[in-house]
Amino acid sequence: MAMPETAPPPAVWQSPDFTVVETALEVTAYALADR
Repeated sequence: MAMPETAPPPAVWQSPDFTVVETALEVTAYALADR
């Protein structure tokens, strides 16, 4: 995953909110792949 030049510090990417969003996207991707 290429991050833009304006990417926030690593701590931001590891925040709980980002984790929840990432997990939701992964679950959606798996659901679509199973269809």
